[in-house]
Amino acid sequence: MLPTITVADVRRVGLPPSTAGLQPAGGDVVLNVPVNVYVQSAQVTRDVQVLGFPVTIRATPASFTWTFGDGGSLGPTTDPGAPYPAMSTTHTYTRPGTYPVTLTTTYSAEFSVAGLPFEPVDGTVDVASPTATLTAHAGTTVLTR
Repeated sequence: MLPTITVADVRRVGLPPSTAGLQPAGGDVVLNVPVNVYVQSAQVTRDVQVLGFPVTIRATPASFTWTFGDGGSLGPTTDPGAPYPAMSTTHTYTRPGTYPVTLTTTYSAEFSVAGLPFEPVDGTVDVASPTATLTAHAGTTVLTR
């Protein structure tokens, strides 16, 4: 009998956290100006042995959830965003302070036993990225020529 892979098995082999992109970079942002957030992630393949059979697990980022530390969140969304000038995934801080920003990637997975066609794994796996810290500052803008 061929093995079946579960979400617990996928968690056990481990999936990498996505890389969170924040713009402007450096951790300092201005109140009432959108902060661009985006994700760098890719499909992950793991080859393992289960009950003596070669098994390939393929996990694909399915959605992303951001929490911004000020009560705001974004997602889950399938849009990974992109570096400036894309600005399709943003958050605007309205109060000064220092805020933890977290990104959670939700992976869907499938598996293949001994080269047979891939089958879906029931459920998903959430992987948190390292927390980043942003400090929102009050400021004024000045137009120059």
